[in-house]
Amino acid sequence: MADMIQTALRPHPWHGRLEDPPLLRGQGRFADDIRPADCAHAVFVRATVASADLTRVDATAARAMPGVLAVLTGADLQAAGFGSVSGPMPQPDRHGKMAPTPPRPVLAAARVRHIGEPVALVIATSTAAAQDAAEAVVVEFDVLPAVTGVLAAIAPGAPLVWPELADNTAFDWVGPADPDGARAAAIDAAFASAAHVARATTPNQRLVVATMEPRAATASYDPATDQYLLRAPSQGASGIAMQVSMCMKLKPGQLRVVTDDVGGGFGMKASGYPEYPALLHAARLLGRPVHWVSARSEAFVSDNQGRDNHWTAELALDAQGRCLAPRIEGVAGLGAYITGVGIFANTGNLIACLPSVYDIPLIGLRVRCVVTNTVPIGPYRGAGRPEINFLMERLVEAAAAVSGIDPVEIRRRNLIPAAAMPYTTAVDTVYDSGDFPTLLETAVRRADYAGFSARRAESAARGRLRGIGVGCFLENSGGVPEEPARISFPRSGGITVSVNPVPQGQSHVTVFGDVAADLLGVARAQVTMTFGDSIRDVPGMGAVASRSAMLTGGAIAQCAAAVLGKARTLAAQLLQTTPDALHYDNGRFTTAAGAGLSLVEVAARAGEIGESLDTTEKLVARLAFPNGCHIAEVEIDPDTGITTLLRYTAVDDCGRVLNPTVVEAQIHGGVAQGMGQALIEDTVYDPESGQLLAGSFMDYAMPRADHLPMIDATHIQVPCTTNPLGVKGTGEAGTTAAPPAIINAIANALPKGVDVAMPATPERVWLALRG
Repeated sequence: MADMIQTALRPHPWHGRLEDPPLLRGQGRFADDIRPADCAHAVFVRATVASADLTRVDATAARAMPGVLAVLTGADLQAAGFGSVSGPMPQPDRHGKMAPTPPRPVLAAARVRHIGEPVALVIATSTAAAQDAAEAVVVEFDVLPAVTGVLAAIAPGAPLVWPELADNTAFDWVGPADPDGARAAAIDAAFASAAHVARATTPNQRLVVATMEPRAATASYDPATDQYLLRAPSQGASGIAMQVSMCMKLKPGQLRVVTDDVGGGFGMKASGYPEYPALLHAARLLGRPVHWVSARSEAFVSDNQGRDNHWTAELALDAQGRCLAPRIEGVAGLGAYITGVGIFANTGNLIACLPSVYDIPLIGLRVRCVVTNTVPIGPYRGAGRPEINFLMERLVEAAAAVSGIDPVEIRRRNLIPAAAMPYTTAVDTVYDSGDFPTLLETAVRRADYAGFSARRAESAARGRLRGIGVGCFLENSGGVPEEPARISFPRSGGITVSVNPVPQGQSHVTVFGDVAADLLGVARAQVTMTFGDSIRDVPGMGAVASRSAMLTGGAIAQCAAAVLGKARTLAAQLLQTTPDALHYDNGRFTTAAGAGLSLVEVAARAGEIGESLDTTEKLVARLAFPNGCHIAEVEIDPDTGITTLLRYTAVDDCGRVLNPTVVEAQIHGGVAQGMGQALIEDTVYDPESGQLLAGSFMDYAMPRADHLPMIDATHIQVPCTTNPLGVKGTGEAGTTAAPPAIINAIANALPKGVDVAMPATPERVWLALRG
């Protein structure tokens, strides 16, 4: 099949994304655009304190207000018998115990554990009426001490978020497994023999996801079929259907989730939320659709947030600067409730990135996942991969400083050579392919690393500090490494390709339609893509973990091969010849005599002989490992602390590039988000009260176009061997590489020994320069 794909896939010059015209004309269909004529409107009443016992929720006055149809409280949802909104993936900790599952209620009934937790739902004939009534709901709290920081959560005497979780630790994990202690002993020996030991401490601050489109939903219920319908933005409709159905204890297929256009997801919209079962329950009670759209300020306290961990590490090196072993310890925040991959992102997903691009024979890692009185943590563009790559690159930079070796040179000495592929790592993953030295050298050349000293001198002459920083990275892509696709031939003609991942800018219609058309040998106009319907479309994991191109694209390839195999046999029967005697080109089977049938004609006539070309295939593939080297160059004004990103070079290996423009756009977007974390974004809670201090765009800074230079993006294509298309993934590369490249550049600009943590805001840089 690999040879077939290599021959069939065509380079696609940029002809415009098929997704763009309706969006540019204002014809997009987003969740708040679709409101049934008879829909009611919902507003949630939310906790105004971070930790408290609920002593009273009185909706008497609210229920009597004009236009109010119903007010639901936690007691009402408890009576409905719903289960927990979320819970962790099953996973054993260092002692063999499974991850705990503290219940997350749809509406809080007895206790609130973070600002913004929903406590009541008001439904009215208009949003304004619902808002007025929400203000009339009386909620009384017995306020309890709160804890918001991950280090504060494990300090002696810290308030407990959950009484059953001692010192707020939900999960204590060590990797790789070391049952007899032999690995730890070998690491101790490496440190005992080390010529140098480098150390790094890297907080990785909490981030608000802040998608362009806030979450919204329309819920309805059909009593004739006992079926629910939820229209909501998602990254995979079947995933949301599964999570919400588990909470509501519904039968398979009883809930249909439909997603139309989505204005950004980044992992946040892959999760179930309390609002969805509450709205569905209200729709059933009222017998009419119920619509809700999150306000931006509401999103700051209700959407899953990202990152929020703290790392300390030391790295043993020999006299030549070769890395011997790191010891890594992390404390990772989960928020008040444990989401589906909150623990996995900080353990299994994270360790699969080690030892990054470096040939390091031993690794020791311990992570404590802790709960705090904050909004729950979920996957956010990278989900553990940016965090561990940032730590590794800061550690390598510290190794360069302690050994006196140039930062680029020390990386050269430690990179895994291309000849070592496939390479089995110290954590027992297998890198199937890669050419890390070529990527480094290409980045160094394109960034004009050799000419940096002259540019630094020019900046110094103007009273500015200039720095250059390298950020190598490697991430694992795929998540759950299996995904289906379906190719069908509707009676109306044409070809329909059904997939699960819902795009939020990744160009699935364009890219996957091109892949299907190329592999089936038909015109692109014959192919229609469908996704976003949990009943109509194939189930799957969704658009997360940089997995769509490799797994969904690979599943389409596998499905196309199966379709053509069946079609050849059927065409031979219909044309009264043998399969080997048929020639297939441009979507048509022909005999030597010139008789022929198109693929669509074969599908249409298959029923005559009791057959069908409709085919579903599931691809099962091992993880892939996108990698790259980014180099940032900054200039700092020491009088103001303002950091300007002057130059940015990105060299990436995402395997085979299916569409160069789409891939480059993914790199640009990822770099912008990574720059935001490096320089400006920070989710700040008051440590005493647990109040969110950065609760709007007045206090939470977001990247703008003028923060970025033109990005020099280059791709070194080393095809992956673990999936049919040879794709590795690229959706999270920029977010992973940009923070270490930028922070290393800032550290390079500052006087020796002066350091600054993310975000490197003007105030922090100014203060760091002044000790």
